Amino acid sequence: MPNWAIWILVALAFGAVELATVSFFSLLFSLGALVAAAASFLTASWPLQAVIFLVASGIFVWWLLPILQKSFGKESVKTNVARVVGQTGSVIVAIDNTQGVGQVKVEGEVWTARSLTGEPIPIDTRVEVVRIDGVRAVVKVKEDD
Repeated sequence: MPNWAIWILVALAFGAVELATVSFFSLLFSLGALVAAAASFLTASWPLQAVIFLVASGIFVWWLLPILQKSFGKESVKTNVARVVGQTGSVIVAIDNTQGVGQVKVEGEVWTARSLTGEPIPIDTRVEVVRIDGVRAVVKVKEDD
């Protein structure tokens, strides 16, 4: 079997791994194998072709991987919970941790709320969501900006 055919098979193998993982990493090694396949027409030296494969793959990983990850990378979509943290809301039912009552309205949604400090917070107070504990928003009084 000619060297170029072996390199094409190597490229296909890395391509198959890429299809299974969708990380762009294997794709770059597949491109490196294609460069080595092209180099096999210029040199019959198997070790030189292997070096060309490794160098080309390394260059592709160094140069293209950041570009591919930025363009097609994993963009996290904030869920309802993550989106609320850090937002400002308004107390619609007075918050009292000792009685276990309190609600806030944040971005049009009503959340059961608890005070971060444990101090009661009256109705119509502007608050900031610090974190979400289960289904409860933990809030603190919003400082005036």
